[in-house]
Amino acid sequence: MLVDRFRRITRDGLWIPEIDGLRFVAICSVFLHHMLGELSTRSGRLIPIETDHWVLDRLIQNGYRGVDLFFVISGMIVALPFARHFLLGSKPVPLRKYYLRRLTRIEPPYIASLFLIIVLFRVYQHGLPTGYTAHVLASFFYQHSLVFGEVSTVNPVAWSLEVEIQFYIVAPVVMQFYRIRRTRLRRALLIVIILAIGLAQMPFQTWPRISLSILFFLQYFLMGLLVADIFVTELGRARSSWIWDLAGMAALWCIYWDPGSAPWSHALMPLGIAVLCFSVLLGFGLRRVLANQWVAVVGGMCYSIYLLHFAFIAVLFKATKHAIVPSATFFVNYAIQLVLVTVPVIAMCSMFFLLIERPCMYPDWPSSLYRKLTGHLKREVEELDASGISV
Repeated sequence: MLVDRFRRITRDGLWIPEIDGLRFVAICSVFLHHMLGELSTRSGRLIPIETDHWVLDRLIQNGYRGVDLFFVISGMIVALPFARHFLLGSKPVPLRKYYLRRLTRIEPPYIASLFLIIVLFRVYQHGLPTGYTAHVLASFFYQHSLVFGEVSTVNPVAWSLEVEIQFYIVAPVVMQFYRIRRTRLRRALLIVIILAIGLAQMPFQTWPRISLSILFFLQYFLMGLLVADIFVTELGRARSSWIWDLAGMAALWCIYWDPGSAPWSHALMPLGIAVLCFSVLLGFGLRRVLANQWVAVVGGMCYSIYLLHFAFIAVLFKATKHAIVPSATFFVNYAIQLVLVTVPVIAMCSMFFLLIERPCMYPDWPSSLYRKLTGHLKREVEELDASGISV
């Protein structure tokens, strides 16, 4: 089937479509957020957002919360094998294999996207600015926010990948939470730490080297640990219910409606995301919608879409901005831009996914590639020897 060609490849062969459905929610909200920013800041025309559309405006403006959702999902996915080991007695996680897997799975698509974005930036700006190489090198090593104290000028959305890498590095240490045998104590301790970290971070939100690092988002990954804890120990016994659908819709509203200015907002946001995660896994309606194979497939491509959507939107907008209708409302123009931009962006990201990211999902792809290359070289040598040409 066509859908199988686009489905993500998992390490253990177990695919959880609901999780990719959550990724769909996350990447859609981020995409809508960046489209809003593109139209409002780069259109070259003043198109005010009408006050009677303030509800829709706030929901889309808060689309960046999709990144927070990504962090919780990442924390959960990374934690699952550790949780199964410590809590269920399954095989341990070899650290060498763990770090190698992060490297071979994450790094190739990231590097390829950087080179592609550099080419697009050169075309878009008709050249590269002075000092651009330093920003490229810092981005290449996931250090741009730390070195320059700002988001990457190569790919602005890459700041969150820098946070992810920082978590991957410290994750095996963080997973020692699972050594606490008493379930209630372990979970209560995680919740207290999540709330405490969220509250303690607020004075530092204007310090870029902190607010763009794991120090400002650790509570989301820790919530992923808590979700994984419940997932492996209790989810199999839990009953599905429409109550979870109501809870999930309420969580979605809170996540994307909350203005985020209150001190407790950053601390409680992970709890709302956790409710959403369980709602998708245990609800009837949300589960049916987000586990749909095509919804899940698009969610499974979220890494490729996330890496490239910002650059593709900017490039396409150079042409699509001519479709702006000055006499129309802001959100009519926003809808026009979505229609014109979404399909080509998803199509190009899908090609990147198939050609670059999906092959890297096979855990043994480096050794398979090595065997193919050495086997091909060996055949060429044998053919030359057979023809009497000395090598």
